Amino acid sequence: MSSSQPSTTVPLSVPFTIDTVLSGMLAFPDSPDIYRIRVSREHAGNSGGPTVKYLAAPNTARLFAGPVDAQQRRLTNLAFDHVPAGDWVVGRLAAPAEGGAEAKLELASTDDGPDALADLDLGSADPAWCGTTIDEADCPEPPAGARWTTVANSAGQEVTVPKPTELQCMGYLSAAVVPAPPQGVDAEVVVRVSEWMPGHWEGIENEARTHHIIATRDPGLAPRFLAYVTENCRPRRVVGFLLEHVPRAREAGLADLDKCRAVLARLHALGIPLRRLARESFLVREDGSVLVRGPFDGSPDEGVGEEVLQAEMESLERVLAQSPSAFERQAAKMLARADPGRVDMLSAFQKAHGFIVPFAVWQESRAGRITLTVEEHGILAKECEDSGFKWTKEMQERAEKRFGPSATQGVGA
Repeated sequence: MSSSQPSTTVPLSVPFTIDTVLSGMLAFPDSPDIYRIRVSREHAGNSGGPTVKYLAAPNTARLFAGPVDAQQRRLTNLAFDHVPAGDWVVGRLAAPAEGGAEAKLELASTDDGPDALADLDLGSADPAWCGTTIDEADCPEPPAGARWTTVANSAGQEVTVPKPTELQCMGYLSAAVVPAPPQGVDAEVVVRVSEWMPGHWEGIENEARTHHIIATRDPGLAPRFLAYVTENCRPRRVVGFLLEHVPRAREAGLADLDKCRAVLARLHALGIPLRRLARESFLVREDGSVLVRGPFDGSPDEGVGEEVLQAEMESLERVLAQSPSAFERQAAKMLARADPGRVDMLSAFQKAHGFIVPFAVWQESRAGRITLTVEEHGILAKECEDSGFKWTKEMQERAEKRFGPSATQGVGA
């Protein structure tokens, strides 16, 4: 008597979802668009194959115009909805030879070689000194509605804007206060700092190494380093970390000068400067005790002269006296960015010329508003395009002389 066995056929292709698309840089036409895709653990295979993969595509920065249109077109620009099964990590995309401008991209090849990720500058923040690692797929997301809020803009219209950044997330490119993973972390709420994008692994690595020095030589000086966040790629990448969340902490002020001076002296004793000293560099807990927080710019292995540490200490009182602080200015800045006149102006620039020149961003940062007309923006856009989309120092100086940082008319920002 024979018995049948369940089928163990391995699929030739598996479905995937697109996490996000990073556009290639306008000034560097050879820099690729990078698709970060994910396959389910079920489809990754019994051996625990990679669930995160990358697709490298031709640069579309000059092809697709407008931030909303461009992102949507990239998300729908693939000619396939399945990828080959297996342990490959990078796929190369190409347009069909005779497909025309609207042709969708096809998967031309896959790469499972050791340098596939390195070629895209997708490194790992190694070596990991903390024994606890959490796969990013197991890290909970912020609660629904945690990132956005509805406010009335200057025209009385209700608009949705990002909420001000949490104090412990200030300064990090991508950070959020989230519930702790269900296992492996001794906390209920954590600060998750993670970023997969090319080159950012170096900053993650430097920050983690600085926390290692603090944890081994002066524990209690900063929020606890709880775990590394990893990406299930091949090889597995360290892309972030989890920190202890300090509830109800506030930023420091002039009244906290003595305690902040003592904490900063302890940090300097480890040979570590903050480099971007600010009121939000310190967490004042409910009991009045003070912790220091990152980001800690630069590598902890860089030699720091005594004069650098002394200058930072001497600037502390002036920094703590600043009002309003960067943390306090956030809400007003977010609301200003939703100003209908500003939104209409930037949309007009984007629609007319396909991009926004760096001078407009500079003008807004210096004068608090953009005063360029569409015609003036067009002049600068043409110069930028003629230079290969490289905004040079000479172009900036000419623009300042012609249009200045501000004018009598403009849009608040």
